[in-house]
Amino acid sequence: MDSPAYFDVSSALAFLKKLLLKRLPPPSHDWLLTKLTLLETDPAAKNLYLFFGAAPRFITEEVLVITEEEQSQAKQLREGWYIKDMTSVQASRILAVLSYSSQPQESFFHSLEQLFTTAEMNELVALYRALPLLPYAPSFKLRAAEGIRTNMSVVFDAIALHNPYTHDYLDDDAWNQMILKALFMDRPLFKIWGIDNRSNYSLSKMISDFAHERWAAGRDTSPEMWRPIKKDPSEAIYDDLRKLLLMEDPIQQAAAVLAARALNTPSAKSLLEEFEATVSGLDANTLNWQAIGKRWRHLKKLSSN
Repeated sequence: MDSPAYFDVSSALAFLKKLLLKRLPPPSHDWLLTKLTLLETDPAAKNLYLFFGAAPRFITEEVLVITEEEQSQAKQLREGWYIKDMTSVQASRILAVLSYSSQPQESFFHSLEQLFTTAEMNELVALYRALPLLPYAPSFKLRAAEGIRTNMSVVFDAIALHNPYTHDYLDDDAWNQMILKALFMDRPLFKIWGIDNRSNYSLSKMISDFAHERWAAGRDTSPEMWRPIKKDPSEAIYDDLRKLLLMEDPIQQAAAVLAARALNTPSAKSLLEEFEATVSGLDANTLNWQAIGKRWRHLKKLSSN
């Protein structure tokens, strides 16, 4: 994938620093400011490592209350940057990495690789959330691809959900594996940034195969799985969408309709015409992927209680 347009690390650092400092109580505020100043004046790797380990002792894990204006400002600084579910500790660790990022590329990369290697779960979450903000971003493609293999859902979410880095830098093989892993782990695909832009033929085939495996085992399938199918899929995809339209579940039917409309091929149009009565009977409010994803997860939660 092509790299995004020029990104100003210093602007992101200043924005996040201001946002966090004004929310911290005096003791936490003073500790953070002192340690960030140390990283700027003495950017030794050991100071970065010590910061990561000490941060939870001085800063709480509470989720930051972010305004719509602040979220909008974040996206203006870095397209796709999402901060609404960020905790104070995560934000402080990301700030530490950004403060350290003035180092030469080789030193910066080596220090962060060491930190990734030794990090515990919560530290990994902050590191993966920092990826879209880092200088020398392409250097961390293999690290991101490696992280996708994790079985820790919070770490996987930090890489896959609301993270523009994966969209911008992962190759198709790694991207496809991330989407399949998200389906396997039952993560919300509507939170994967740029998912509609990375469709490819191999992914369409993998999705169809995964659906057939689930159906053969008598297991349900997420209706969101049909969102990232390619514009020119194999004919087997249309048989899959027909199966969804024949189900009595309106969520699965809505997913088939959205997928067919996005394909906009003669076969897709023919399918929608064949099931015109079904399509017209669907609630128009459900005919968007976010609504489908949220409704599916709500029903899954109800069924598990």
